[in-house]
Amino acid sequence: MTMSTQALNITDIHSINASWREGSEPLVLGDIFDVGKSVVVWKRPNNTLVQGYFSAAFKALGMGVRGVFSMASLKKELAPLLPDSDGKQAVIDDIFLLSDMLTTLFDCESVGVRLVPLSAAMCPSFHVDNIPVRLVNTYLGEGTQWLPQEVIVSQASVGVSGSLKKNRLGQYYKESDVHQMRAFDVGLLKGKAWQGHEEFAAVHRSCPVEADDKRVLLTLDPM
Repeated sequence: MTMSTQALNITDIHSINASWREGSEPLVLGDIFDVGKSVVVWKRPNNTLVQGYFSAAFKALGMGVRGVFSMASLKKELAPLLPDSDGKQAVIDDIFLLSDMLTTLFDCESVGVRLVPLSAAMCPSFHVDNIPVRLVNTYLGEGTQWLPQEVIVSQASVGVSGSLKKNRLGQYYKESDVHQMRAFDVGLLKGKAWQGHEEFAAVHRSCPVEADDKRVLLTLDPM
């Protein structure tokens, strides 16, 4: 699945030769199969009904939802795991939509679901995942942060080391080069287990969460 040049918007054009791609249409997610891409992001608008559900049901979510679900039974199994509140069905429908897109892309029938309410950053340090690929979507709060491959350097050059930061992977980067997804942006991040892409995995981290902030994160793994 690819996006034609005619359908690209300005953001897409800026990223066409980079290690990442953003687009306003879901077709952009298919670009994760491009050898040179480690991150693709579908920039979709907020759903106020879904956002309102998570704001109201944040505490009732408890530890959230984790499990492997068949697409055939996903909606039915999710229903009793989520607290009742206005917008619940819209949430189930959206998780099903994203799961359906992911399993269609990767030709599988099940999905690993993790839906968690967060009051602190879950993974505050830049890292890569030891999986083939993961879908990330933030329903409430700020989105995942990530580094384009082309801004990462293996060692600090003489005279510029003071402007660079070093992550736990031993890589150097500028804080100004950090990209961040918005709420409802859908990202696909390649991991180290993507065959032939072991050294090109997406470098990412959870965004900071301020005191009293609410963040709800959804991650999906094709199974």
